[in-house]
Amino acid sequence: MFRKIFGFIFICFLLGSPDANAFAGPREDFDGPPPRERMEGVRERIETLKMWKLTKALDLDEAASARLFPLLNKYDKKRHELERDLRDGMNKLREALKGRSELNLKESIDKLDYNHGELQRINDEEWAEVKKILAIEQQAKFIIFKQEFDMEMRRIISDVKGRKPERMGKELH
Repeated sequence: MFRKIFGFIFICFLLGSPDANAFAGPREDFDGPPPRERMEGVRERIETLKMWKLTKALDLDEAASARLFPLLNKYDKKRHELERDLRDGMNKLREALKGRSELNLKESIDKLDYNHGELQRINDEEWAEVKKILAIEQQAKFIIFKQEFDMEMRRIISDVKGRKPERMGKELH
């Protein structure tokens, strides 16, 4: 029940924005990936919703919010860039695999390894700073909130697309 209500509110939140007309284009607009500007707008609205729900879940006061949210935004931006690099790296790896060039495969794998390591470093760095701001009970709530919010966003996005959640990778043929 909560999931349906949250999903409805989330969809209303996304579509109720000033650029809601961006979603009302002709059908062929939905065949490919959405333009980067539209995705950025959706990402920003999701971040706003996340901050609002996080404030409630952790019962944050103004002082903690003022310290926590800029920190989370800083790391989200870093993570966003690395995740884009990881997606590009996976595409390059697929292309290198088609070309069967061992050198290109090794370079692609090395770059992916590096980016995964950087992503882990950023997550560790963020967590170390978050622990300095939040009390121990809030830390526990933060961990749970993060996992549940991410899972809920994946479910909602999947529902909006009209399909079940896909696995992280594609099946090998």
